[in-house]
Amino acid sequence: MFLRDAILFRSDLLAVPRAAHGFSTRAGGVSTLAHTASMNVAEGHGDPPDVVRENIRILARAVTGGRLDERAVVCAPQIHSAVVRPVGADAAGEGVVRPAAAEGDGFVTDAAGILLMVRVADCVPILFAAARDDGSPVVAAVHAGWRGTAAGIAPEAVRRLREAGASLASIRCAVGPSIHVCCYEVGEDFRSAVAAAQGAPFARRHVAEREGRLFADLPAMNRELLLSAGLTEAQIDLAPCCTACDPATFHSHRASRGLRGAMGAMIGIL
Repeated sequence: MFLRDAILFRSDLLAVPRAAHGFSTRAGGVSTLAHTASMNVAEGHGDPPDVVRENIRILARAVTGGRLDERAVVCAPQIHSAVVRPVGADAAGEGVVRPAAAEGDGFVTDAAGILLMVRVADCVPILFAAARDDGSPVVAAVHAGWRGTAAGIAPEAVRRLREAGASLASIRCAVGPSIHVCCYEVGEDFRSAVAAAQGAPFARRHVAEREGRLFADLPAMNRELLLSAGLTEAQIDLAPCCTACDPATFHSHRASRGLRGAMGAMIGIL
């Protein structure tokens, strides 16, 4: 179940020892532009870099109860891929207080003291918490746009977690607020690309036709791909919120026609 406090959504499924996580909303930041106000965590949308960095600091402290700040955050230029990069403690600050080391759309770590962050404004943020047999934690964060979804970034994150020593049964996954099938109108090229990547039956299950128009269900696509990677329904928490339906709460690329900020999804080991 997803629960909201003043500025964050959290999943009770990820309330596990030593891990902290959160999905931001538009609230709680210092951005003053109408389209980025007030919590925008990405440059390139009109906010000065120092404003974006302060927003990331506020978000990091909210996620961790004040224990970590922007110097612990690692993020990267996102390229709508299935690239999930393992990182260690030395990655802290990448993409925030110093340049990002590489492009990509996800991270996995077993290091304490860093916060993995992906940025979204309709795309699907997915956070993972897992453990090795000895109980030591491993976490991951991915940005699943439609291309990354079709390319299998969610099962790639599961693979990376297992590669890091996490047991499959321990993995808990929260699929955060994103655009839903009610609002995500797509074209025939989308359906064809998804069919080419995951098969025509998969595309038929997740691209609905209404009155001659096509609408895609990105959260359901990711849920099916997570199930195909070996997770059970009980290991997956799916946020009911549609970002395009509620642009007062969320930044939405579709609802704003591109004039918007970006939200952050963070997870880390304390």
